[in-house]
Amino acid sequence: MLHAVATWWDGVELWLTQLDFTLQVILVVGVLGPLCWGIAAAVDSVVERTVAWRLAALERRRATGD
Repeated sequence: MLHAVATWWDGVELWLTQLDFTLQVILVVGVLGPLCWGIAAAVDSVVERTVAWRLAALERRRATGD
């Protein structure tokens, strides 16, 4: 299975490197742009929820007097 993925990736890499530079940039930006945006949105959501959870725990602790 891993060999098949590596072979496929080699084919994609070879195809991409043989394209004109302008097409390479367009493809990379078209794929990496949305991918990076999605990862950033997921990280932002995790951080936001974690901070909210920690602040709520801190408020509960202050309310109980601990």
